[in-house]
This record gives sequence, structure tokens and C-alpha cells, in this order.
Amino acid sequence: MHNSQRTQRGASAIGIIIILAIIGVGAYIGFQYIPLLIEAGTVDSILSNIEKANEEKPLTSTNQIRGMIDRQLNINQIEELADNFTVTKDEETYTVNVNYERQLNLIYEKKLIETDKTLTLN
Repeated sequence: MHNSQRTQRGASAIGIIIILAIIGVGAYIGFQYIPLLIEAGTVDSILSNIEKANEEKPLTSTNQIRGMIDRQLNINQIEELADNFTVTKDEETYTVNVNYERQLNLIYEKKLIETDKTLTLN
């Protein structure tokens, strides 16, 4: 009499459920982080474009800088950040500051992500 046990091959149903739950949690968090990363990249790009434009031809007024910011926000469809940009002039120096907060809803907590960037133009 030959008594052999069959070994299980593949994943069990509980194993598959655990794997799907881990993937689901990762996707849930990822879907929240990706728009924040895109938005932060867009803000960096706007500040970089202003800096390049100033190097090519010096900007002469806060209204000119504000117009550039508004156009780029419109192009990137994030006009809601317009109020978060401030442009000030101190003698010969222009300062562009952007400051805003976003809330990231994790499963176990809510995390506040703050962005505060400053660009100084001479």
C-alpha cells in the first residue's frame, strides 16, 4: 500500500484575499498621492518658467508676473491655486511665494501636506 499525500500548489483563497487587500490599500493611497505630486510638479514648473522668463528679459511689474502665473494656472487647469500665489516687490527685487495645504486621507489617519515655496527675482 502506497500512501502519498498531495501537496498543495498555488495560493489559497485566503491568501488571494490578503494579496488583493494589500494591493487595494496601496492603490487607494496611490490614487491620493498622484494628484498631489502632479500639482506640486506644476507649481515647480510655474516658478521655473517665471525664473527663465526673468533671465531672458527682466520682468518689470508685479502685474506682469501675476499675469504669467494666472495664464500658467489656467493652462494647467488648477486656477483654484491663484489665491495662494503672492507677488511682492522690495526695491529692485520681486518675490513670488506660493503657500497652500492639502489633506491626504489615509485609512487610519488624515495627514496634512503643506507646500511653501518662494522664488526671488533680481
